[in-house]
Amino acid sequence: MSYAVFDIETRIHKGLVKAVYASREEISEEEAYERTRVQLLEQHGSDFFPPPFHVPIVILVGNVTSDWELTGVEEVGGEEAGEEAIVRAFWERVEQFRGTLVSFNGRSFDLPVLELQALRYGCRAPRYFNERYGHRHRYSEQGHYDLYDFLSNFGMTRLRGGFDLLARLIGLPGKGEIAGSDVQGLWEAGRRQDIARYCRRDVIQTYFLFLRMELMRGRLDAERYEQVLAKADAYRQELLDG
Repeated sequence: MSYAVFDIETRIHKGLVKAVYASREEISEEEAYERTRVQLLEQHGSDFFPPPFHVPIVILVGNVTSDWELTGVEEVGGEEAGEEAIVRAFWERVEQFRGTLVSFNGRSFDLPVLELQALRYGCRAPRYFNERYGHRHRYSEQGHYDLYDFLSNFGMTRLRGGFDLLARLIGLPGKGEIAGSDVQGLWEAGRRQDIARYCRRDVIQTYFLFLRMELMRGRLDAERYEQVLAKADAYRQELLDG
């Protein structure tokens, strides 16, 4: 079975923020967004908006063979695709894909965001949404292997430090200069390529974390693990140069 390691980066739909939280007020979308952001921070200690307000601006996928080799990392829809086109391309791809999706916390964020965008744009994905033990089945890894879900024992424990901590734990460089909280500002500054590079780094590091977990679980033996690592050396070097 092949694997698709994926990650998304998003912007906030400020028009929706205004429509939901300040529809009758004579304030701008930016003012509504900033006020709501501050309220979230005061009430919850974080200014992270709920999934319905997130719009995917970049989706990257690492293509992994059934014997764990990373053969490429690509942008879904291509660099020039608009936001709706990216979402539609993702769902068309998932409907045709017969392997396992691999993510880090994709069950809590990436896929809920993409599902809501499918609702927004009227995307059709009948196999994904209706298959009984498919991608949405939480306790099966056949359709979707969420590395965070597994390592946190399906929410029984919280891994403070998250992806950056776990990446560094196994000798990877981690997040680097850009963090997820920077993406909104980068997008508004027109720096989409920087966002795509950041997302690509996350996909590559998710792949290496996936390999280590497969080794830990005994599904990948030590000899094959070293072979696959050697074949992925260019990707590891990319992380170190990056």
